[in-house]
Amino acid sequence: MPFTRLIITFALLVATRVHAMQPNVTTELAVKGQLILEDNGFQDRERGKALPLSEHAAVRLGAGKWERTGKDNNIWRSTHSPSAGHVPVMAYQGFDEKDLIIEVTFRFGKNTEPWHHQCFRIAADRRPDITGHVISAWANVNNDFIEPGFLLQHIRKTPEKQIIQDLLLDYQNLKIAPGKWHTAILEIVNDEALFRLGNHVAYTKAEQITTSKTLVSLTMGSTWHEVKNVRIWRAELNPKWESTKNRFLSKRRTFEAMKHHYKNP
Repeated sequence: MPFTRLIITFALLVATRVHAMQPNVTTELAVKGQLILEDNGFQDRERGKALPLSEHAAVRLGAGKWERTGKDNNIWRSTHSPSAGHVPVMAYQGFDEKDLIIEVTFRFGKNTEPWHHQCFRIAADRRPDITGHVISAWANVNNDFIEPGFLLQHIRKTPEKQIIQDLLLDYQNLKIAPGKWHTAILEIVNDEALFRLGNHVAYTKAEQITTSKTLVSLTMGSTWHEVKNVRIWRAELNPKWESTKNRFLSKRRTFEAMKHHYKNP
């Protein structure tokens, strides 16, 4: 086989492999615009250093211990210890967008220590201008930092971390199993946000989430958690949303946004 043809064949095989690993999750609230970044996990990275993924986007491993699960593997595993401080975080930065679609494929392990907990959060922020999270989307099994469940939250703080506003925007039940891959998708357009994972649906319409976002962070629990695919797009409102909205949101229980009163046990 000629060398040029061999290179093309190899490239096609790699592209097919990556495409096959991508989840097939449709959007509802939004339609996908330009792909801002795709992190398929194959690029090496070092904790605390930003790794460019595109001209305007990079990934950075924050708190916690992160390691690839195999030499040629695209899966990144986080682990934690009681003395390590903040639980593991993987962050994406370098863009400035108001409306986003964020898709993440992850899984977590069983709790085997008394201090273990399982949770997954997508947070969209505007750092450093705003301290806190413009919107946090939680799939929280048993982390006592916030209520267990499928949640949407807005929290704003002073630079000294004093809370200015803490809103529980939606609160739904959650039941997900350890060891299985899950794909979460968060759609944010104007003052609406839709968060889905399997059959779970959370939704809000809140003026507080309209701020432009410059950072997306993924927060894990204290047992092992793994991430293998992250994609972020610019988003536009789905023109069919207004006609499908009521039917689609009937899958969730009714919830009115409220001041957040949860206190850690």
